[in-house]
Amino acid sequence: MAEEKKTDEQQKKYSEAELERLFIEAGRRGAILAVMHFDAYGKDKEVVKQSIVELVSRITKESGVIYCYGEVEDVREREDGKGGTEYSTYTEVKVLFSSISRAVSLCLKFAPVAVEIMEPKELKLNASEIQNLMLDASGMSQQFTNFYMSKMLKGEEKKEFQEHLKQRAEDGRKLMEKAQEK
Repeated sequence: MAEEKKTDEQQKKYSEAELERLFIEAGRRGAILAVMHFDAYGKDKEVVKQSIVELVSRITKESGVIYCYGEVEDVREREDGKGGTEYSTYTEVKVLFSSISRAVSLCLKFAPVAVEIMEPKELKLNASEIQNLMLDASGMSQQFTNFYMSKMLKGEEKKEFQEHLKQRAEDGRKLMEKAQEK
């Protein structure tokens, strides 16, 4: 029995070592390996744990995620300062993204509390890649603004804002076409 366990441990180390080699090679080809840190807080212990498990599951299913692995830490209980109880947990999620653009987009979408880039150690971007990163960030910011404004504005103000968004989208499309002609 002890012999089998040793074999399993050796196999696990080999698998981890092999994964690390694959991560390094993927980084050389433009992929990004990162560790994303997330936390969750709430009044219900099970809801807190389930919310972070679901978060990891959602990240796994995102376009541009090649590999995703996270372990949820035990849920901790503490006083909330108001005489009640609060629960919290966190996870470190190791993610291999297909590109820097996908890594940035998903950081904007999921808002980790911290991010560590593991591979590549150095990254060179051309002008097109930088432009795409900036457009992705702008798009996510605009989505947030649109959501917020659609909830806050009423009646005529909301209609005017929606017209402004349509015009902005059209202007952006024209500018991109003009830029591509150069």
